[in-house]
Amino acid sequence: MNASIGTILVAAGQSKRMGFDKIFKPFANGLCPLEICLHRILSSPLVGQIVVVVSKENLERAMEKISTLCHGKDIKIVEGGKERQDSVYQGLLALDSLWEYVMVHDSARPFISEGLISVVFQAAREMGAAVCGKPCSDTLKEVDMDGKILKTLDRSKIWTVQTPQIFKRSLLEKAYMALQNQGDIVTDDASAVERIGGTVKVVFYKGNNMKMTLQEDWEIANLLLQKEKFN
Repeated sequence: MNASIGTILVAAGQSKRMGFDKIFKPFANGLCPLEICLHRILSSPLVGQIVVVVSKENLERAMEKISTLCHGKDIKIVEGGKERQDSVYQGLLALDSLWEYVMVHDSARPFISEGLISVVFQAAREMGAAVCGKPCSDTLKEVDMDGKILKTLDRSKIWTVQTPQIFKRSLLEKAYMALQNQGDIVTDDASAVERIGGTVKVVFYKGNNMKMTLQEDWEIANLLLQKEKFN
């Protein structure tokens, strides 16, 4: 299978809600989330290049981590921006122009797998843009600033969306140019594509793809990784 995807691995967050730098703190297996994400993404034959986006303060740490990896693929490290979308944009600029598709993944999700990348990529080839996610199982309420419930939302139409997200490169570049010109803020890359009228397909993923946001999330991920046989 030929490599078709250039990847942007976003690792420039400040981990304010975590209380420590979740991307570089090692789990019990000795590897930090950045290293685990890189190992897993590098295992995919679809991925040909990875651009790791980190904060200015972590550039040297990232270089040290990447230098220990045994791989035959091109890995670049670039400095991120103020907002997540600024970091993705810097990663997009750093990717070699030969990649027809671009995958964006948050390094706070260390359970990415070769299989997950494959199914999202197949959907992206069909639609031009695809993300993974799950139907929402909770009851959802719209709440005002005072904590009062305004209405109950129809959860049958609500999905929680995750990364990886994969796009035709030309579409993602167009979406990010629009963001730059308009000064808009989005929380994920699919939102940028939606704003220019692009259609994004959501792929159901039943496996574990948790995001580490709070300290208890990191602890759960640590326990789950201890049960895995990670090479």
